[in-house]
Amino acid sequence: MATTARFGLIFSAVTWFVRLVDTRTTPKLSRRDIRRTLPCLSSQTEAFALLLAVLFLSLGTVSAHAGTMTIRVESPDSFKVLSQIPRVNIFLEGEIDAGAPARLAPVLKRAEETGADVYLDSPGGSLLAGMEIGRMLRRAGANTHVGSAVMKKSDLRHPGTQSMESLPGGCYSSCALAFLGGVYRYINDGSKYGVHRFSRDARPSPEDLESAQVISAAVGAYIREMGAAPEVFDLMVQAGKDSIRVLTPSELTRLNVINNGRMAPEWSIEAIEGAQYLRGFQDTVHGYGKAVFACSSNGAVLMSFYEAGTKRANEIARGNWEHSLLLGTTMTPLPVPDKISVVGDEIQTLFDLDNMQVQAIASSSSFGHAMQLSREAPMFVGYQIDIPQGKTSQMVGAFLQNCLSR
Repeated sequence: MATTARFGLIFSAVTWFVRLVDTRTTPKLSRRDIRRTLPCLSSQTEAFALLLAVLFLSLGTVSAHAGTMTIRVESPDSFKVLSQIPRVNIFLEGEIDAGAPARLAPVLKRAEETGADVYLDSPGGSLLAGMEIGRMLRRAGANTHVGSAVMKKSDLRHPGTQSMESLPGGCYSSCALAFLGGVYRYINDGSKYGVHRFSRDARPSPEDLESAQVISAAVGAYIREMGAAPEVFDLMVQAGKDSIRVLTPSELTRLNVINNGRMAPEWSIEAIEGAQYLRGFQDTVHGYGKAVFACSSNGAVLMSFYEAGTKRANEIARGNWEHSLLLGTTMTPLPVPDKISVVGDEIQTLFDLDNMQVQAIASSSSFGHAMQLSREAPMFVGYQIDIPQGKTSQMVGAFLQNCLSR
C-alpha cells in the first residue's frame, strides 16, 4: 500500500511538473577540489525531492518556452595571462533549455585542468536544468559571474592575447539557481539578479499542490546545498508569478548570493595541551590564509600560513621580502620572521608581536599578512581575514586583550 501511495505521489509530481510554466517576465534592464562534495540532505523529504529531480531529468523534462542556451568559450584574457591565471572564460547566454547541461558537460570537462570563470546572461528557462547546471559548476570548481563580455584584441605589448570588456547582463528565474553553483560568485557592474515564483497555467488540483510541496523542497534543499541563505527561497515565494524580484546589492551580500571571491571567515578559540590559542581562517579565490595567535610574555606570538603556491612560497622563503601587518587598508611593518618555512604550496612564518601590534589587531575589522619585495613596492602578496562585527569581533578582541593583561 505504501509503495502504491509513493508511486502515486511520483506520478502526480511528474504530471504537475511537465505542465509547469516558467512565467518569468524579465524586467527591461539590461583551484582545487574546493567544496565540490554535495552535502547530505537533512531529511527523507529532501532526499526524495532530489531523487525526483533526477527522475525528471531522465524523462527529459522540457521548458515551457522554446529557446536554446548558447555556450561560448574564450581563452584567458590578457589580464589573466599577465597575472598567470589559467582559468578559461565560459559564457552561457540565452534561455536555459533541457539539453543545456549535456552540452555544457564536455566544455567543463576540457576546463578541468585550468578551471573556469562562467558568465551567465539568461532570462531563465528549465528549472531542473538550471539546478543541474549549478551542480555541474560546483563539481567543476567554477566561479560564476552575472553579465557578459566582449573580447578585443590587445595592444602590441601583449601579442596573441585578447582583452575583455565586461558588459552588464541579467540572470533571472532558473538562471538565478544555476548561478549559485559557482564557488566564488560575482555580479558585473550594472547587472541584475532576480527570482520569482514558479507556477503553472491551469488551475491547480489538490494532487498538484501536494506535488508542488515536493518540488519546493527540492528547490529549498538546493539553495541550502549551494551555501546561500534560505531566505532566497522565501523571496522566490513572495514574488508574484508575473513579476521578478531583483535583489539589491545589500541583499545579494547578506544572503550570500555573491561572495566576491571570499568565503566566510572562521574564527575560534581552541586548546592544545592545556594552552589556548586564537585561530582565524578564510578561503579566497587567491588562496587561503590562516593565522594562529598565542599569548606570550611580550604580547603575543603569531603563526601565519598562506597558500602562496609552491613556486611563490619558495621565492618568498629564499628572498629578502618585507613583511607587514595588514589591518584594514593600513600596513604596519613587521620585523624579520623568527622562522620561515615552506610546506607544499604553503608558506609558514612566525612572529613575535609587541603590545601595540596586538592592540591594533584587537580593534581592527580585519587582520592580514602582506609580503612585498620592498616597502615601496606597489604590489604585495598575502591574505586578509575579515573580523565581522558582533560576537566574532568581541571574541577576537577579548582574547587579544587578555594577552595584554598578563
